[in-house]
Amino acid sequence: MAKKDKVKLSKGQLRTIIVTAVSAVIVLVILMINAFIPVKYFFSYTVAGNKGAPDGVMRVRFVDVGYGDCAIVELPDGKNMLIDGGNGRSSNQSKILKYLNSCGIKKIDYLFCTTVNRENCGGLAELITLKEVKRIYMPYCTVKGITDEYHSFRMSANSSGAQLFISSYGAGEKNAEYGYTFRVLSPSYYSDPEGWYAKLNADPSSQTARNEASAVIWLEYAGTSFLFTSDAGGGALAELASVYGGMSENYLVNLSDCDIVTVANHGNSNSACTQFYDVVAPQAAILSVGENGSGSPSEEVLSDVGSHVGDKLYRTDKDGTVTVEVTRDGYEIKF
Repeated sequence: MAKKDKVKLSKGQLRTIIVTAVSAVIVLVILMINAFIPVKYFFSYTVAGNKGAPDGVMRVRFVDVGYGDCAIVELPDGKNMLIDGGNGRSSNQSKILKYLNSCGIKKIDYLFCTTVNRENCGGLAELITLKEVKRIYMPYCTVKGITDEYHSFRMSANSSGAQLFISSYGAGEKNAEYGYTFRVLSPSYYSDPEGWYAKLNADPSSQTARNEASAVIWLEYAGTSFLFTSDAGGGALAELASVYGGMSENYLVNLSDCDIVTVANHGNSNSACTQFYDVVAPQAAILSVGENGSGSPSEEVLSDVGSHVGDKLYRTDKDGTVTVEVTRDGYEIKF
């Protein structure tokens, strides 16, 4: 019987076979990964172990998402909160996911969409699909397609299985066991015919109406208080200052107890309100801003804020992501 000739492969042929096999394995791995997370966010999931806040510590991280807003709050009982999600650009989404994953956050307990404006709600639709969300607070906007980004957010929220709530006066929680509180101070009740939501739905094309209807949120723990002002305009801020300007046990909070405030609407001149900053008189301020065509932050707003906080104005465009850690002994600001 004749011997079969052995097939000898050249080095070039071997190299081709090896490269093809390795490429096939890589493609298979990518497909497997993409079944669970988008490949573009792979490195946002390959972060070092759980670096979440220790028990009894509240950590508030103001993420640098350029001209937009995003805050990740680790509450002292192990729960968490996401306030807005930037504009949805992949670079910003990667950054938000990296922080969420580095804190070991697999599900979001409280998610706030504070405004229909794209620079704040643009990233939320995708984040909702990537993370389990238990409770969502959103604007009362009857025009679902008011912006493409808000429409996408609404679609994701409605199909998420999360509990849905309107961000209006009084919404939020008080946790007596761990001693923290978060409440919406503005807009007023969504049924108010003279409120900011009514004006938004009557004139949804108005940028002023969109801004004034932004949710303003109070967060407090162990004697340290934050005021998140979103894109609120000068009218809403003046109303808050007027309502809370006096002392009353009927008020949800005392604005003058605020320690740290976010500068509204990225410092846009339309959100200037000297009266508001005089009433709040914060110790420190966070300005989330990046490149923009609106001239933000304006000198007027910087002057108003600076007259109270001095050099304790922290800007994401200069300082990057800003983190505030709160304990029962006070708070510390880190970068």
